[in-house]
Amino acid sequence: MDHLIKDLTILLLVSLPINIFFHRVKLPSVMGFLIAGIIIGPYGLQLIEETQSVKDLAEVGVILLLFVIGLEFSLGRMLKNITSIVGIGGVQLGLTGVAVFGVCKGMGFATNQAGIFGMLVALSSTAIVLKMITDRAEIDTLHGQISIGVLLFQDLCVVPMMLIVPLLAQADGVPMLDFGVALLKSIAAVGAVFIFSRLLVPRTLSLIARIGSKEHLTLFVILIILGTAWVSHSLGLSLAMGAFIAGMIISESEYNHQIILDILPLKSYFSSIFFISVGMLLDLHYFAGAMGLHLGLVAGVIVLKAALTFLAPLVFGHSPRISFIVGLRLAQVGEFSLILANLALVQGLFAEDLYQLFLILSILSMLAAPILIQFSSELSIRLFSGWSELSIREASSESDAGLTRHVIVAGYGLIGRNLSGVLKEINIPFKVIEMDGDRIKRGLTEKVPMVYGDCTHRDTLFRVGITRARLMVFCITDYYDSEQAVKLARQLNPDIHILVRTRYASQVDDLNAAGADQVIPEEFETSVEIFSRVLREFHIPNNVIEQQVELVRLEGYSMFRGLSLNVESLRKFSTYLAASLTESFHVLDDSWSNNKTSGDLQLKTHTGSRLIAVVRNNELHANPETDFVLATGDILILFGRHAQLDQTIKILQLGPQEN
Repeated sequence: MDHLIKDLTILLLVSLPINIFFHRVKLPSVMGFLIAGIIIGPYGLQLIEETQSVKDLAEVGVILLLFVIGLEFSLGRMLKNITSIVGIGGVQLGLTGVAVFGVCKGMGFATNQAGIFGMLVALSSTAIVLKMITDRAEIDTLHGQISIGVLLFQDLCVVPMMLIVPLLAQADGVPMLDFGVALLKSIAAVGAVFIFSRLLVPRTLSLIARIGSKEHLTLFVILIILGTAWVSHSLGLSLAMGAFIAGMIISESEYNHQIILDILPLKSYFSSIFFISVGMLLDLHYFAGAMGLHLGLVAGVIVLKAALTFLAPLVFGHSPRISFIVGLRLAQVGEFSLILANLALVQGLFAEDLYQLFLILSILSMLAAPILIQFSSELSIRLFSGWSELSIREASSESDAGLTRHVIVAGYGLIGRNLSGVLKEINIPFKVIEMDGDRIKRGLTEKVPMVYGDCTHRDTLFRVGITRARLMVFCITDYYDSEQAVKLARQLNPDIHILVRTRYASQVDDLNAAGADQVIPEEFETSVEIFSRVLREFHIPNNVIEQQVELVRLEGYSMFRGLSLNVESLRKFSTYLAASLTESFHVLDDSWSNNKTSGDLQLKTHTGSRLIAVVRNNELHANPETDFVLATGDILILFGRHAQLDQTIKILQLGPQEN
């Protein structure tokens, strides 16, 4: 036990500063864990010489990792994006697996070893890719959605792969029919565990939630994880498979989100140990013995996988540039491949040297992944800027030679669709540029003038008449594409007015420098909407709210960006807040002021405000006399300062005695 505590202490002591560094430079922590393992392992500084205890903890980490993935797995989301997920994902996985299988067979590998290598190389790193896409705010971009869809399909395929690996260990000596029967038995075992647990677990969860506490619920969840894993192992499946099934079962319950919050810290801790243990297993002497060969193999795997992944979106009609980005982002080997490789080692499919070779390929490709992701967008624009966007859908993109002084809308998402609807309604000529096939179809159905193409390409902008356009609006979510397209649009038409939608404050200045006339950051507009609604709750008149909103926008959002307003702006702001204002009040049946005379209100005495008019049946009664009787439906026009009007509204509704 002392030895285990010492090893864990060293493990955390070394990995913590490394991962703080990776967090600071905005790189995935998985890379830090792998590097920490290489440094402290038996083939590095030998701070930890006995890895068996760490490997045992890593097994727990794998179980918790797959349990949380099962919790987050959604069949509904998969069915919603079935074409992108199964179509592109299936082509990517199939092409890569078959190609790697063929290469391995040509190198003299056994059939079962070539098969497992094909499966392992085909998988990509969900942890690294999703982290980078999220940090770069690219989840809603077309290439982000395609990448996430492929990763989701790969994660789903890990389930049958876990069933296949133990069977492949016997594949050379077992007839294909027996192999198929064994696979069906494994699938049946998974189904039986799932169905039985699905009938029992939700009811038990509800019972414990009613009669127990939060701690009891957490203990029961841990029991489900370990119990399902143990039952699955008893049926000849892996422990990790059982944990994944447990996660899928609980994901259907109403306690899903609370369970994720309770288990997530444990999962993060043990999964970090898993990645560190993988780094510790990498034999640096084996790597250094044939460094050139190993680096060449890593480069070959990355190039082969990027090329085959590039083909998958291309087959489904996506542009070469988007397909190229997806290919580079999924060119690494994934963390689930490490789990399957370890299973292959245990089952005797891999010898130690073959396992070391795969560790080198996977770890080095994962370390290269952030660099490839970082430069994928910029590189794609440089490579494909002159590429003609050819597609059968370009039949819809015939340019109107006579179109002039029109609006160009880049992107047909929610913002682009709403803008197009308004332009169409008031008969302002416009063209929409879009690359997503589903959005193209929707636009054509809605009789919107669509152009299939990439707004970062010259030929696309020329086809929509960039030189004759009056205004261009960028509604796309990819910041880098927006910046490059703004520069290109400004270059092609120096007089065009350019509006850009973006997400973050940090991007405003760069987009302005690129040539945008107006940049509208979403987070600021959300802030403006929130403070506007707060002020309305305090009955601040609309004209004052509009003045404050205008002040914020005129100052370039500097108030919300942490910059100081100048003295004149502060003086204007104070003046707006202190100004005498008007407010309206609608008299209802339960209002205290109903059936009262204007003299009964005594507003000047109670609050200092004045009743300056009453609107009744669309007729204005200015300066009503003291005997004017108020009735249900009247709209009272009041004059005063903020505090006065706020009190007046309360009196008119509740009466002076309750104020």
